[in-house]
Amino acid sequence: MTTAPTGARRRPLLAAARGSFVWGYAAITVFGFAFVAISAFKSNAEIFADPFALPESWGFANLTRAWTTAHIGDYFVNTALVAVVTTVLSTGLAATVAYTIVRMRFPGSSLVYLAFAIGVGVPLQALLVPTFIVMNNAGLLDSLTSLVLVYTAFALPKAVFLLAAFMKDVPAELEEAALIDGAGELTIFRRVVLPLCKPALATVAVLEFLGAWNEYVYASVLIRSPENRTISLGLASFSSEYASDYGLIAAGVLITVVPVVIVYVLLQRHVVAGLSTGALKG
Repeated sequence: MTTAPTGARRRPLLAAARGSFVWGYAAITVFGFAFVAISAFKSNAEIFADPFALPESWGFANLTRAWTTAHIGDYFVNTALVAVVTTVLSTGLAATVAYTIVRMRFPGSSLVYLAFAIGVGVPLQALLVPTFIVMNNAGLLDSLTSLVLVYTAFALPKAVFLLAAFMKDVPAELEEAALIDGAGELTIFRRVVLPLCKPALATVAVLEFLGAWNEYVYASVLIRSPENRTISLGLASFSSEYASDYGLIAAGVLITVVPVVIVYVLLQRHVVAGLSTGALKG
């Protein structure tokens, strides 16, 4: 009679532990989201009577008040503008830079790639004061433009690093065939490389959108006037101003979270493909 190796006996236990952790985390997350979503349709009296019960009527009074009276709508528009522009700029610039580093080799290209790789590990909080000084000297304080520039600059190292690693595995033979057919570098980049990098581009776009949408620290330093607040700043002031109106706060949180969920659902297939491909290449 043979005894199973210790490693073989431990694998099912490790798999069970990982599965329990994942399902437990998912259950907590879904429960929290469902609780907030249901509370957004309830009055304070209903919440205090039974926090976990469904609302008596599914009205949109809290959502309407949060959007108009509490100015969440204005903050939403500001944040959407900043997040979308930041995502487009950072993803487009990162793809161009990554392609230049990987395919159009030039003296010092390895140093440029190394600089971006080092930039991934730089803590953004360490650059808070220099960024404030630069934006103040440029006359860009208290403007959405300052947020777009800062978020794009800080997003580039990670985006370039990820896209360059992905582009290195794009077969060079495809580009050589396009060159033989008379295509230029720009055409090859647009019609050959970018379509093959869709999963990586989607992954980068989602990461940068989420980062810009949820960012608070730099927004709190660079933005002063209420009309230029992003949704993270607005939600912070909103929570203190309406601290006792739990239904209204839940409505504000729901409005903040829904766009993030929509973006991920729309790009989920590409994101999963990008992460899976990256894991296999790693």
